[in-house]
Amino acid sequence: MRLRMLFLLYLIYSRGVTRTITFDQLNTELQALENPNTIKIFRNHGCPDSLDLYGLKIGDLKKIIRREKLTKNHELAVELIESNNSDLIYLGLLAINPDKITTEQIEKWNIIFRETWSQLTFGLASIVSKRDDALLFAKTWIESDYDLTKSMGWQIYSEHINNLPEAEALLQRAKETLQTETNRTRYSMNGFIITCGIYKDDLHEKAMEAAKSVGKVHVNLGNTACKVPDAISYIEKARNRTK
Repeated sequence: MRLRMLFLLYLIYSRGVTRTITFDQLNTELQALENPNTIKIFRNHGCPDSLDLYGLKIGDLKKIIRREKLTKNHELAVELIESNNSDLIYLGLLAINPDKITTEQIEKWNIIFRETWSQLTFGLASIVSKRDDALLFAKTWIESDYDLTKSMGWQIYSEHINNLPEAEALLQRAKETLQTETNRTRYSMNGFIITCGIYKDDLHEKAMEAAKSVGKVHVNLGNTACKVPDAISYIEKARNRTK
């Protein structure tokens, strides 16, 4: 009877316990998937040598998030973000719950990531965009002295275009100042013009005027074949697809 009871308890326990992966286990697994070709691509896109890099594709990172239920492991997500490996950082950014992080953490990561590359600042801006205070960050960040921080601010504004009373004023600012702005900021401001032209019917014509006024946008995108979208043709193609 006692052995039977112990066996039943074992079955209940083994089925009820959820294995939680650790930072070291996750790091070891990702390191084993290192991809030299993707590492080269990411370095060419701007990932600095100061960051470790395994060269994992976003699709592979998302599979790990689903398998390990990382969206429910806030502490591990923070640990990943505060590591020195670009893949681990981005994995953490994909998994973190925006509502569980503090303003202090966001600004801390901004200070770190603004010295790195656009993938990490894109990931951080995407998180902030999901928060109720997103536009407060955008308003502050577009006034920054740091290129990648300013770029994040404009990215957040683009992601909130359908609920943005100041959209027209920002569009005018982009029209007047884009060509005097810093590198990645020009890219995000161009994206904002495109977003206004596609998703804001009341600003479509003004966005087209802004795009014509700005002209060709030059951005250093690293040692890559990537190009800055031409705002006029991009808007026209997108609008035609929705008709």
